[in-house]
Order: sequence, then C-alpha cells, then structure tokens
Amino acid sequence: MPKVLRFEHAYPASADRLFQLVIDLDTLDAVTKPWVQFHHLPSGPVHEGQVIDVALSVLGIFPVRPYRMRVVLCDAEARRMRSEEDGMGIHRLTHELQVKPGRDGAILYDRVEIDAGWITPLVAAWAWVIYRWRHHIRLRLLRENQEGGA
Repeated sequence: MPKVLRFEHAYPASADRLFQLVIDLDTLDAVTKPWVQFHHLPSGPVHEGQVIDVALSVLGIFPVRPYRMRVVLCDAEARRMRSEEDGMGIHRLTHELQVKPGRDGAILYDRVEIDAGWITPLVAAWAWVIYRWRHHIRLRLLRENQEGGA
C-alpha cells in the first residue's frame, strides 16, 4: 500500500526565488548529500516533459542503481512542480510541490507518495529524513546566496 508524506517548510525568501531554488538540479544534488549521491545528474532548472535518467547510491556505500525522474508538471507562474519517479526498488514515487507566499517569505509544500511494495515503510522513513534534511540545507543555501550578493 502506498504511503503519503507531507511537509511544510517556511523560508526567508520570495516565493519566486524559492521556487527557482527547488526546481534547480544543482540544488537537488546539494540538498540530498550525503544521504543520496546522484550520478549523471544534469544541471540547471527542470522543465515540464523532461526525463532525467540518473544513477543513485544511498550513502555512497550501496551499489549505484538506475533511477528515472519524469517532470510531468513545472509551472513557474503557479510555482508548482510534479515528478513521477521509479528505480532503486521504488515502483512509483510521485513528488508534488508548491511554493506560496508566506508571512515572512515563502512556504514550500511537499507531498510525496511512495509505492515500493513491501519495503514502502522503509523507503518512506528514509524519505522523511531526506526531505527534512533538505529544508536545513536550503536555508543555508539561501543564507549563503544572500551574504554573497550583499
């Protein structure tokens, strides 16, 4: 049975700036280390219709395995993105995100639906750690970018 995770994180940045950060593949690589290591990840922002074939290694100690991400929606005006993903034992992972203006910046809403058969609870626990980790790294990246631009 699939498992659904939901996250809501506030950031001290405009909604447009935050959306550009979260759809950038260079940022994806930065916010997933050391938990997940990407191989053959392209650079730059994702776009609707894009298919991204990569290889992943969990913690850099497990064997590198193929993983596919399909960007089925990327709407900069609505600040929404949805990807459908599979590989590494995951039958289907759907990641939906939306960025909305918040009181002191912007709020990122993530919804992750995971179907990995009998290992779904384990994959969901792993995803919970990674998505919470991403928040802290994004905060740091936004801070560094602001300090570098000042």
